[in-house]
Amino acid sequence: MKRILFPTDFSDTAKNAFLYALNMAEILNAEIILLHTFDIPLINSGEIPINYKEIYDTIELQQTTQFQDHIPELIQIATQNNLQHIPMKHVIKSAGLHIAIEDAVKQNDVALVVIGNSGSHAWFENWFGSNASDLITSLPVPILTVPKEAHFSAIKNIAFTNLYREKDFQTLERISIIAKKLNATIKSIYVKISSSDITEDDIQMFQNRASHLNVQFFVIPHDDVRETIEDFLATQQIDLLAILTSIRGFFAELFSSSLTQKLSSEIEVPILSLHEED
Repeated sequence: MKRILFPTDFSDTAKNAFLYALNMAEILNAEIILLHTFDIPLINSGEIPINYKEIYDTIELQQTTQFQDHIPELIQIATQNNLQHIPMKHVIKSAGLHIAIEDAVKQNDVALVVIGNSGSHAWFENWFGSNASDLITSLPVPILTVPKEAHFSAIKNIAFTNLYREKDFQTLERISIIAKKLNATIKSIYVKISSSDITEDDIQMFQNRASHLNVQFFVIPHDDVRETIEDFLATQQIDLLAILTSIRGFFAELFSSSLTQKLSSEIEVPILSLHEED
């Protein structure tokens, strides 16, 4: 059985993302691994002897109790959405979030990570900043990030940022497997800037190869890539945005501080970050 890793701090943002994790588990016939992490505080003992094991055991017990106290809420969310049959197991770790996610992915053969985000400037800085970008690119599995404003409904339209390369065709085939299970349409968008070296023949050849897939192709000539994609997400009623991690830098700019407020209020689309296949 496939496994979906769901890191949670039991916030409303995390509970919102949990519904996406449940539905992805239903689609993929997967088990959900609930991951909760906690940090051990640094203690300056001075000359006073301290039993560090006792402190650790106390904190771990507190965190475990808190974890157990919140499980009924998650079970209730699953039951309310007729997804109570999804198997779940619980993992609690005393480690930083990034390290804990990496370890859990390796130890549990995880196929997908689902994580909520608050939509705040700090979150975007942390997630798309240099440290978190290492996590996105280092994990060998896709990551689905869910804005707090996103409310789960049937995923009917999946946008894919297409640059008409071979790696994009391979990714499109992977996305089509998910889209077929969702009965969703893939909407491929390529923003053709004036300096683009992609020819009309390249585009036509690519689209001909993908004729067996349920894909609508949009080639939009414009030099403002960021604004064009924003408009596309809104006007095409996109429910999920799929990107390759190789263009994460572009999306770091897309979610920069100057745009955070606008995006959090107007664009409420989960992002599925996919790795290139070797």
